[in-house]
Amino acid sequence: PAGRGPFRVMAEDAVGNYVALTYFGRAAYSGKKQLPIGEKRWVAGRLDQYGQTWQMVHPDHVSEDSAGMIGQLTEPVYALSEGLTQNRIQGLVQQALTHLPDLPEWIEPGLAARNDWPRWHDALRAAHKGEDKAARDRLAYDELLANSLALLLVRQSNRAKKGTPLHGDGRLRAKLNLPFELTGAQKRAIAEIESDVAQGAPMLRLLQGDVGSGKTAVALNAMLIAVEAGGQAALLAPTEILARQHAETLTRMVAGTGVNIALLTGRDKGRARESILMGLLDGSIDICVGTHAIFQDTVAYRNLALVVIDEQHRFGVGQRLMLTQKARRTPHCLAMTATPIPRTLTLAQYGEMDVSRLDEMPPGRQAIDTRVVAQERLDDVIEGIGRHI
Repeated sequence: PAGRGPFRVMAEDAVGNYVALTYFGRAAYSGKKQLPIGEKRWVAGRLDQYGQTWQMVHPDHVSEDSAGMIGQLTEPVYALSEGLTQNRIQGLVQQALTHLPDLPEWIEPGLAARNDWPRWHDALRAAHKGEDKAARDRLAYDELLANSLALLLVRQSNRAKKGTPLHGDGRLRAKLNLPFELTGAQKRAIAEIESDVAQGAPMLRLLQGDVGSGKTAVALNAMLIAVEAGGQAALLAPTEILARQHAETLTRMVAGTGVNIALLTGRDKGRARESILMGLLDGSIDICVGTHAIFQDTVAYRNLALVVIDEQHRFGVGQRLMLTQKARRTPHCLAMTATPIPRTLTLAQYGEMDVSRLDEMPPGRQAIDTRVVAQERLDDVIEGIGRHI
């Protein structure tokens, strides 16, 4: 019974191996019903070793014959959040799969035939069984096609919208406290950005450069153009740690300029949060740095003119749109990434954007060595990192 210890059945397989089938709490009642002593059952689940004994805690599937195990011998493993179990997620997925709409085929028939691809709903069902490479290839193609179409629509929509031309007078940038000279690549990127934001259409530009190439300094110059023109800027970072690092770095750089920078994360509560929200609304905060908290419904800006998105690949099109909707007019958008992406993949993933590349490092910066290493050599990579720390 529940509350009086686990219910355990010792089971023997066809070759004489023993396994303890164990149930805890209320699950013990179902275990007693499913596993009558002396009867033969087919059982599937995770096998672990407990001391000298192999055991299976809360078997996933129990059947009276092999027919009941068809489809259970290979099962998907889903990422879980707190309170969810594999059985629960698998059940919900199966419910969703039974309600898939029978949509008209959108892939050109000749292409599907040459690759032996199944129809969309058949491919989705097969992918959750992990048994069909053609199904996974078909779905991967669908994702690329959908992404390309979405990027095209975003670019067309962006060009049709009216932005606010920004003409900075340079007074704040002249006071910047930079501990280094800008490289030629940084100056070119800033010039490209300055030209973009002066136009009537909203800028949509990707800034690509290795770690240490000076993307933050370029982004700060872009944000100061917005502030010089009477607007505000927001910098969106994927994690709180990175947001805090950006806020500290930018605050040092603008020391003595009079530019007001605020950090807003999900941790901010009470009066501190209210003070930041009021500063964004009345315009006393010039630059807001933060995580996804900066585009929540409760956050409003007086005149958001530029959005900077760090680690662009971690944010979807929807999240970018949520932030750009915080402005009366579509704000200019500068996305940054340190991921070394070949030009062809850049066009595929960021096809709606113009691209600026920082292809030279500031003086004194060590060159970045980028390598592809097999999963089997992960321990060597960790050991190598440890030697350099």
